[in-house]
Amino acid sequence: MMFKGYNMLNLYCTIVLLFFFCNHSISALSCYECSSTFPASSICLPACSQTFRVGSTCLLTRNISLDPSDFGSLRAGHIGNESIISNAAEKHFVFGEEAVYQNPSQAVGWDWEYGPITYGCDTNGCNNPENVNRLPNALNIRIPNATLNRLLTGELDNSCYLCNTCLDTDVTGTDMSACSVTPCPNHACNFVATRNSTTSLGQCSSGWHFTSGCILSREPAQVDMTLIYYIRSKTSFLYQMAAVCLNDNCNNFTTFKQLKDAVTVDPDLTCLLDNTSSSTTSTSILPTITSSRTSSSTVTQISTTTSSSSTEQIFINIKLFIFIVFFFLYN
Repeated sequence: MMFKGYNMLNLYCTIVLLFFFCNHSISALSCYECSSTFPASSICLPACSQTFRVGSTCLLTRNISLDPSDFGSLRAGHIGNESIISNAAEKHFVFGEEAVYQNPSQAVGWDWEYGPITYGCDTNGCNNPENVNRLPNALNIRIPNATLNRLLTGELDNSCYLCNTCLDTDVTGTDMSACSVTPCPNHACNFVATRNSTTSLGQCSSGWHFTSGCILSREPAQVDMTLIYYIRSKTSFLYQMAAVCLNDNCNNFTTFKQLKDAVTVDPDLTCLLDNTSSSTTSTSILPTITSSRTSSSTVTQISTTTSSSSTEQIFINIKLFIFIVFFFLYN
C-alpha cells in the first residue's frame, strides 16, 4: 500500500512538472528564418521557414545598397544570431546605423546617410519578410548643425590625442592625462567610443571603450552612430559613436560627451505600428518605399513556407503528457 502511495505521489509530481514544461514549450517564440541578396534596391523575398526558440526575439533586417552596381540583402531570424543586440533591454525595437558628413559645398552643409535597419519584435511570425517595406527608412538620428560645426570643423595644424582607455557611462571625466599627444599636421583626428560588452575589444568594467588617434589623410568631418530605439518606452541607447574632426586635439572626451548628449532620435514608425494590429500571415505585396539616398525599391515575391506552428507544438506536448501518465499508471 505504501509502495502504491509512493507511486501515486511520484505520478502527481511528474504531472505537475509536465504541466510547467508544456506551458514553457508553448511560450517559445516562432520566427521566420531566411536570407536573400538582390541587385541594388530590387528587394527579393526569400523562401522561409519558421522555427521556435524559448526566450527569443524575432529580427528582420534590410540593407539596401547605395551603389546601383552593388547588392542589397534581406535577413530574418532569431536574435541569438546577432551578438551586438542579443542583450537588448526590450523586445520591440528598431536598430540601425547612420552617419553625417560635412559636404565640401558650404551651401549644402551636412549630409545624413543611413545603413542597414533591423526590426525586433516578440509575437509569432512578426518578422515576416513580406513586411520589409513597412520598416522605416532610418532612425532619423540628428545632431544640430551648430554642434557639428563647433566641435568638428576647423584647421588641424598640429596634433591629436592618442588614447586607448575606459570611460564611465556619462563621460564625467575630462582629464586627458591617460592619453598622449601625437603629431598630425594637415590631416585629421578621430575617435571611436564603444559601449562595453562581451563583444567589445576593450575589457572595460562598464561604460565606454574609447580609442583615438591621427588619420594620415585629410578626411571630411563626420560622425557615424550605431543606435537602438525601443518602441514601447520611446527611449534610445547608443552602442557606438565614431567621429572625425579637423581641429588640434579635437578628439577628446569633451567632444565625445557633447556629441553624445546632443543626439536625438525620431523614427517614422507609422507603417510599422499600423501593421502590429493586423495578421502576420498576410500574403499581400506591400507598397514600395523611397528615400533620399536610394531609388524606389521593388519587391519580388518568391515564397514563404512554415515548417511548424504553435498548434503542432501544443499537440506534441499533449501526446508526451498522455504517454508519461499512462507509463506511470501501468508500471
